[in-house]
Amino acid sequence: MAFEDKRLNGVEEKRESMSINRIEDLPPLEHFTATRVEWIVDGLIAAGGLHLITGDAGAGKSTLVSALGYAVSTGRDFLGRAVSQRPVLLLDAENPAVAVGERFQRLHIQSHEGFRLWGFWVGDDPPGVSDPIVADWVTRSTIKPLIIVDSLVAFHPGAENDSTETRRYMLQYRKLAATGATIVLLHHIGKSEGAREYRGSSDIKASIDIGFKLTSASNDSLSSLELRAFKQRFAVDSPFCLHYDEGEFRAVSSDSRKVDDKTFSGILEQNPGITGTRFEEIATTQNCGRNKARKFLNDGVKKGTIFRKDGMNNAKCYLLSRASPTNERKNQEAA
Repeated sequence: MAFEDKRLNGVEEKRESMSINRIEDLPPLEHFTATRVEWIVDGLIAAGGLHLITGDAGAGKSTLVSALGYAVSTGRDFLGRAVSQRPVLLLDAENPAVAVGERFQRLHIQSHEGFRLWGFWVGDDPPGVSDPIVADWVTRSTIKPLIIVDSLVAFHPGAENDSTETRRYMLQYRKLAATGATIVLLHHIGKSEGAREYRGSSDIKASIDIGFKLTSASNDSLSSLELRAFKQRFAVDSPFCLHYDEGEFRAVSSDSRKVDDKTFSGILEQNPGITGTRFEEIATTQNCGRNKARKFLNDGVKKGTIFRKDGMNNAKCYLLSRASPTNERKNQEAA
C-alpha cells in the first residue's frame, strides 16, 4: 500500500492514497496521527477537531468566533493564547450582510485571501461542508483550514431533535475533520432544563470533540462572558472569563476582576454622586473599559451596593451604599 507524506505545521501526517481492499491492507494508526494534540488556539481549539460553541441568542457567539477566526487567519494571539496560523472559511447562513459588516467593523476585521466569508449575499447559497467545493478546497490546502459554521440549525436539512437525521448530518463534519480540517459549529441552547447546554438530539454532543457554552454575565451581553466546556475529548482550559470592550476580547482572571472592582469602588468613594458618563471617563484613564465600568454600576444597583438617583438634565448619578459611617457622610454631602 502506498501513502502520501504531508506536513502540517511541522507535524508529519500520512494520508492514504489507495483504497482498502483487504483487512490486511489496514495501516497502523501511527501513519495518520501525531502522538500529541496540536492546538490552533492553545488550550481551546484542537487541530482536526470538531467543536461546538453554544449559547443563548445574542450571547455573542458570532462575534467571538469572528474574532477568533480572524486571529487564526493572521496568526495573532487570541485571548493571550498562542495561535497556529492557517486559512479560515466562515460559512454564514444566519446573518444578513449588514449585520456581519457592522460586526467586522467593530472587530477591525478586513477580509483577505486567508479569511474568506460566504453568506447568502454572495448570490449562491453558502454550501454545507459536504459540498464538493468545500471538500476540494480542504484537499488542495497545504495547511489544513479552520471552518466556522454559523449555525448548525441553519445548515441542518432535517429536524435537529431527530436522532437519525442529526447523526447523518453530524457525520459530514466528522468526515471533513478526518481529512484535516478543523471545524467550529455555532448552535443554540434550549429553554428546557435538559437543553441548557445545547438544543436538539443527544447525537450532537456525541459527535463533537469539544463543546463550549458561552454565557453572558451582564445586561450588556458582550461586556462580560464565561466560556465553559461541557464536552472534552481533549483536555481544554475551562471555565474562563472573557471581557469585550471597544472591539477586542481579552481573558479576565479572578484576580484582575478583584483589582478592577477595587478601582471602581475607589472612584465612587472619591466622587460620590458622580454621573455614569463621568464615571466611565475616569475608569478609562485607569485602564478599565467603559463597558466594564457600566456593568459595575448596573450590577451594583441590582445588588444594592450602589445607590442611583436622578441628577440634572436627566443624568443618572451614583453613590456607594450607606454601609459605613464614612460612606454615609460622603453620600449625605453628595445628596
